[in-house]
Amino acid sequence: MGRFISAAVLRDMAKLDKNIVLEEDSVLTPSAKDLAKELGITISKGKQEVIGHSVVGQFVNPQSGVKEESVSIGIADLSSQKDDLKTAVQRILGEVLKPACENPKATHVKGESVIIQPFLEAPPGQKVGLVDVIDSRVGNLASGFMTFDHSQLPWFLNYDEVDYVIEGEFVLEVEGQVFRAKPGDVVYIPKGSQVVFSSPGFCKVFYCTYPANWADFCD
Repeated sequence: MGRFISAAVLRDMAKLDKNIVLEEDSVLTPSAKDLAKELGITISKGKQEVIGHSVVGQFVNPQSGVKEESVSIGIADLSSQKDDLKTAVQRILGEVLKPACENPKATHVKGESVIIQPFLEAPPGQKVGLVDVIDSRVGNLASGFMTFDHSQLPWFLNYDEVDYVIEGEFVLEVEGQVFRAKPGDVVYIPKGSQVVFSSPGFCKVFYCTYPANWADFCD
């Protein structure tokens, strides 16, 4: 299989010369063919050889029947395109994999300072409380407390979560599975899970999530 020439690559080639010579086994993508018609680019294929830093191709002029040579694109230019693409990919990966907290630090949160607030994202009439005690300002995972008072909370987790039951019965419906957790139980919920948190009475749960900026991943 020859090298595929995309519209983007063809456009860069055309900046040097609209008479472009490609290797014999090169294949133009449909969008590249449309671009060639739009810009009036002449595409020829033939035997190529490298001279210095440029690629020179021999082809037969369909009008004169005479072999001619044409410079297509410099090897340095192709290398530059690869470097630009590599840089772009590295930048995107850097943003995706960027830690929630660039300077995590040891933190002590005293229990007496913890005040659980009503969770504003809960459905109307549902008594759900929540507070983060560790967040992305100090760490790469978050932790906090949740309470449910005869209430339930449908939720989609676009992050990983571990729950530890402190008080009461904590019920979780995860992708068709039902977990009834008692004080001292631990439940892990993987990223990408559709969950319904609930309690038939009152329960209090300690949770940890990764990454710490979990709220940024909520719909």
